[in-house]
Amino acid sequence: MHFGRILPVATVALVLSGCAKPKLEPETPAAAPIAVSLPPAVDTLPCTKGKARPGRTPTAADVATPRSLGPLPRPSDEYLDEDYRGEMIRRQMEANDAYLERRPLPEAALPGAVRCAIRAENALEPLHKKRVYEAEAVKKALTAAGLPDSTVEKPGSRDRTPHDGLIIAAWTGQACIIGYLSPEHGTRIEYGSTIADGGCLPARD
Repeated sequence: MHFGRILPVATVALVLSGCAKPKLEPETPAAAPIAVSLPPAVDTLPCTKGKARPGRTPTAADVATPRSLGPLPRPSDEYLDEDYRGEMIRRQMEANDAYLERRPLPEAALPGAVRCAIRAENALEPLHKKRVYEAEAVKKALTAAGLPDSTVEKPGSRDRTPHDGLIIAAWTGQACIIGYLSPEHGTRIEYGSTIADGGCLPARD
């Protein structure tokens, strides 16, 4: 018998069997994605119900305007070109205040926002006439008008309001009611969306 010829063949067979592709388990099918459906926003404050007094039109808060983000040609001497420097400063200030911008409200939010803004105005105007500017008195008046749990506090450095008196904010469930009560400037109430960073008012100092 020629064992010398059999051994190399057996060795090759063992090597090949060691390199054979391992048997794979059947792949588990990927789980189907779960669809999450959020309920539509709804008004929750009492002031959103009922009818507003006819003839009253509350003020809508300003919304963001399109920014000037196109290229700004650099002049030969940018330090002496007043128009160029003024535009650069304007764009920088616009970018710095971007977190305060509001967006247009959806149509469904408008009726409740209008009712609450009018009721807040009706609650604050008598206080201004009586020269009452205490936070607790303002909260009590707003609660009676259907805006419970309103924020009433001193203005912060980021608030776009007079810096005397008090600022007011409430969330209807779909819109912000914001404004101020000021000894010098009276009262002003607006309705609008949250600002870009997510609240009705900027973060406190």
